[in-house]
Amino acid sequence: MTPPIVDLSDPEAVKRELLDEDAAVRAEFAAHLDDELTELAGVLAVCFRLIPALNAAANQAETMQTALVTAFAYGVLDDIVTSTKLLFAGKLPASGNLMRQAVEGIAMSFLCSADAPLIIKKNKNQPPVTARYRQKVDDDDHRTQGHKAIEQLEWNAGTLGVSGGAVANMRTATKHYNAYSHCGKLTIASRVALERVGTAYVGGHFDPAKLDAYRSEMNQRIGLCRLLPPFLEHLAATMNPHAKPGTEVEAKATFE
Repeated sequence: MTPPIVDLSDPEAVKRELLDEDAAVRAEFAAHLDDELTELAGVLAVCFRLIPALNAAANQAETMQTALVTAFAYGVLDDIVTSTKLLFAGKLPASGNLMRQAVEGIAMSFLCSADAPLIIKKNKNQPPVTARYRQKVDDDDHRTQGHKAIEQLEWNAGTLGVSGGAVANMRTATKHYNAYSHCGKLTIASRVALERVGTAYVGGHFDPAKLDAYRSEMNQRIGLCRLLPPFLEHLAATMNPHAKPGTEVEAKATFE
């Protein structure tokens, strides 16, 4: 289906475009990616079933630490849902940017769950700086900004029981989604028609020539969501003084 041509020099046309729900675009995505959408819905539902237990553990503990852990973990699921809605509205860069936040949220949840001081900064030829991460987050310390979380998780992987494979996959995912989060050739390509020279889109669109890329994005979300149940269970266990978290959290998803 060819998107309509809109005269964006007309303020009323701009207003209609800003309020448009992109229903036709969503219908195209749904028609071509129904299998992936169904699979993602199933694995996301499994994740959301674990949220009440996480909330209950946090409410029982009633600490800033458990509140932060739970908030970041819930944010991961919200980011995946919202990112997928943006993808199905044809807004690929915005969708990818939110997926980067989802990956950062996983790392920050782990870091906040630690009771022991963690390495939050490394300086050349100086000892590493350590602190209680969750306290620094609560203090709005610039060293706990989200874009630093993957590297900090790598520094503290042994302390937190996170495998090297998990960190490596998160680094790969972050690198992939960084391309959607900053201006570049990929963001240019995301808003032009690949097989119709000279055609550019404003707002959401479905481009059949990008179907493989759309499908890859969905499969990456499915792969990530398959890893989240043990992650959520691990976080809940860290809030229970009578339970021991699993020895190591592994990640086997691939990001291409």
